[in-house]
Amino acid sequence: MESLALIVAILFFLAIFCGPTAILIAKIKTNSLVTLFIKRIFHGLFITLGTLVGAQWLLIPGLPIAPRLIGITSLCTCYIAIRNEYFPAFKILKRLGIKTGRSNGKDGHGPEGQH
Repeated sequence: MESLALIVAILFFLAIFCGPTAILIAKIKTNSLVTLFIKRIFHGLFITLGTLVGAQWLLIPGLPIAPRLIGITSLCTCYIAIRNEYFPAFKILKRLGIKTGRSNGKDGHGPEGQH
C-alpha cells in the first residue's frame, strides 16, 4: 500500500508542478541554438508530463472534485506555458478588442489627450 500511495503522490506532484515549471522555463531568454534546443527539450518534457497527468486526473470516472480541479489546473498551466514559448505575440484579449495595459496618451486618457 505504501507503493500505491507513493505513486499517487508522485502523480499529484507532477500535476501541480509541471505547468508552472514549464512557464518558468519559457521565460528564459536564449540566443544560442544549443541552449534553445536544450530548453525546448525540458519544456516539452514538462508539458508532456503535465498534460498527461492532468488529463488522467480529469478523465478518470468516479474521482472526487479536488483531483479533477488539480487536473484542470495542470492542463491550463501547460496551455499557458505552450503559449508563452511558441506563440508569445498572440494576444487573445487584443483580438477580442479588449484593451489591456497602460494608456499611450493618444486615446484621451493621458496628458496628451487633455487639450
